[in-house]
Amino acid sequence: MERKVIETLAKNVAAGESVALISVVSNSGSSPAKCGAIMLVNSSGAMCGTIGGGSLELKVIGEARECIRFGRSREVAHSLTESGGLGMSCGGKVHFFIKVFSAQPRLIIAGGGYVGMELYQLGLLQGYQVEIFDDRESIATKDRFPDAAKVVCGDSVKELTDYPVDSNCFITIATHSHELDRMTLAAVAESGAGYIGMIGSSTKIKKTLTYLLDQGISRETIAKLYTPMGLNVATIQPKEIAVSIISEILLVKNSGSPEHMKTVKNITV
Repeated sequence: MERKVIETLAKNVAAGESVALISVVSNSGSSPAKCGAIMLVNSSGAMCGTIGGGSLELKVIGEARECIRFGRSREVAHSLTESGGLGMSCGGKVHFFIKVFSAQPRLIIAGGGYVGMELYQLGLLQGYQVEIFDDRESIATKDRFPDAAKVVCGDSVKELTDYPVDSNCFITIATHSHELDRMTLAAVAESGAGYIGMIGSSTKIKKTLTYLLDQGISRETIAKLYTPMGLNVATIQPKEIAVSIISEILLVKNSGSPEHMKTVKNITV
């Protein structure tokens, strides 16, 4: 079984899929989880191997899926007593290490104009797989975006509707048309991407949000969108706008906080 877990892990990593390897680091008392046992879990909860079964395994699978979602490895421990919250009375304690193997994050850029170009360059620097969508033949070219994983010349609404997207995808919308922006946002709003943002003025955003409601998109879903996208740090220069957007994406991706590091570290004189 261990060989199958390792082989499956290797296949998943080679395919660029995010998975978590759960290892039993130590256990005490009577426990179904034995030291050295391993299990592989993906973002949907599919698994290979076992760490003992039962409610303990189910609990750790859930924790592993959360680790995959945030791209962070961690150590967890569970008490196997009646007060431990798992409905178990074996006694003792089990420590697990959840090691996340994250897929390369994808930056999907709808609109390859000035801001899109700057985002493309910043995305590459951050190690993202960058995918460009634009309906202009002069813009959506491999000559313009030579290092993009994909360059699609076509209607972004049509192309991105039902496009394969998961929580490891970060979508930015800044096309040449307000209407196209609005319709593209509606097409991806319920996609499950880790970040969905659209550029725009206050007037444009208000009209867009009304449009989304009219399309039957829930207020809860709309509240998760980043529009206008970006942190409040830029002028109107495309380079600065792109920095503000990629910074917001990093904030969301890494569960960060919009604070000065000297505040976070509590540095005083």
